[in-house]
Amino acid sequence: MVGATAGLSLCLALSSCTGVVGQPGTGEPTNTGTGNSGGGMKPSTGMNPPVNIPISASGPISSVASDSTRFPRLTHAQWENTTRDLLRMASVSGLSSTFVAEPLQSAFNNNGSVLNVDQDMREDYQGAAETLAHKVASTPAMLTALTPAAPADAAGKMNAFLKTFGARAFRRPMTDAEVTRYAALFAKGPMLIASGNDFADGVELTVSAFLQSPDFLYRVETSSAVVGGKVPLNDYEIASRLSFGLTNSMPDDTLMAAADAKKLTTHDGLVAEANRLIGAPAVQAAIGDFQTQLMHMADYDAITRDPTQAPLLQTGAPADLRQEALSFMSDVVFTQGKGWNEILTSPYTFANSRVSQLYGLPATTPAAGKPDPFVKVQLDPTQRAGILTQMGFLVSNGVGGTPNIIIRGVHMVRDILCLPLPPPPNMVPALPAIAPNSTNRKRVEELTMNAPCNTCHTAIINPLGFAFENLDGFGKWRTQETNGQPIDATGSYSLDGKSFNFDGPVGLVKNMAASNQAHDCFSQHLIEYLYGRDTDASDADKNLIQQAGMRSQNNTSVKDLMVELVSTESFTTRLP
Repeated sequence: MVGATAGLSLCLALSSCTGVVGQPGTGEPTNTGTGNSGGGMKPSTGMNPPVNIPISASGPISSVASDSTRFPRLTHAQWENTTRDLLRMASVSGLSSTFVAEPLQSAFNNNGSVLNVDQDMREDYQGAAETLAHKVASTPAMLTALTPAAPADAAGKMNAFLKTFGARAFRRPMTDAEVTRYAALFAKGPMLIASGNDFADGVELTVSAFLQSPDFLYRVETSSAVVGGKVPLNDYEIASRLSFGLTNSMPDDTLMAAADAKKLTTHDGLVAEANRLIGAPAVQAAIGDFQTQLMHMADYDAITRDPTQAPLLQTGAPADLRQEALSFMSDVVFTQGKGWNEILTSPYTFANSRVSQLYGLPATTPAAGKPDPFVKVQLDPTQRAGILTQMGFLVSNGVGGTPNIIIRGVHMVRDILCLPLPPPPNMVPALPAIAPNSTNRKRVEELTMNAPCNTCHTAIINPLGFAFENLDGFGKWRTQETNGQPIDATGSYSLDGKSFNFDGPVGLVKNMAASNQAHDCFSQHLIEYLYGRDTDASDADKNLIQQAGMRSQNNTSVKDLMVELVSTESFTTRLP
């Protein structure tokens, strides 16, 4: 099993790969290959014309309209958050756990252009809508929370409910025709449900219908007037983009009021609302979701080790390692207000007793039932630097106690540097066992030294993995292999057209953190997540990424960078 798993990671490059990692001064990847699996900008659709956008490292980001779908469907997480907020529930329902799995065709699962509703998905939505609608109608507190206080007469009460609830469900005011149609459905509630409470029956029937409407399941953008070659979005469409981008949920009442007042089509009004939302707990959850997908933290669930070799990496370890990473990111972004440089290089983490012991730090396991909080702990700055030297990344990319050089390298190539890699060829050979007088590094070098593997492995993938050889498959620091052979974590790499030498993970990470390439890559990922679409090779997207990357490299905080990115013309307009 170990050999098969490791073998899948080999020869990820075809002969089309190039050894040049970056172009001088641009931070842009050089892509001479045909593949683009998991990293790098997607080819342009051809719909974005060449543009001349001023490039500046400070001030508002200059941008132009980009191509995007007019009908992005809610992700399962967005559906959960939106139904919770729409129905004013204390927590999500969890009903999406039985939905058809979402397609994973992009770096992030919220790419609206690949999300649709097939027959199975429609049935999932119908069942969930009926379940939630019945819960609302049969729970007095929930029904009261959604019912306007006035007027008191039955017809007025119905109309007030439909208009207020409908506006929140559709994220825009309802039209008169829609109110009339839903009122006719409301009136059928007493006959079709017949619980004895006519108002509750009407609510149940219409809430179920609202939750199955395309105007709820999709973020429909109806604006179509072309002004200066672009389509400006209206206030409600901007409100939805802003809210789903920053909070992964529907606009709150304050944001809807700003849309009602037409404040969001002004730059100052939009920035003010973005800054307000940045402080909301939902934004911390969204950044956690961004981090979880970027760092492939779902893979932590598969972490398992021989209990005789790693007794701490047993039940509960995946959750603890995930919490370590999330706590660290939250601290850097929201408590300290720092940026990508600190996320990559800070020599500390957050640990409970288990995680502390994994790092070799003193800790006492609390008694059963007692809290085991995650607290800030300092790590050895000669051995650890940021998220790439944290336990979750290291252990999930290890086989037993042995580091998976290639998978660690591929992860950094694709997700930290955004370099494109073609898919692996067929019949990838398995890694051989480490010979008695050899090392993990030597066996990888020998297996990837010849064509077609060497074109990507020698200069692009392997060196990144070699730098982390001091950190074993259990996440521990080591200076020699289990067979006594010394660890060699030295190497050289090229970023921004400049070569540098390193010895170990900290040296490599600090050089990456100083590069245009890493900051452009982080900015590309942030844009893709906030905008809910892939970036492409158009001038518009390249310039947007470059400007955001320049700000990130100049130590702009993640929070400030998010605000800047959601107040650009690229965010508030689209191509016709």
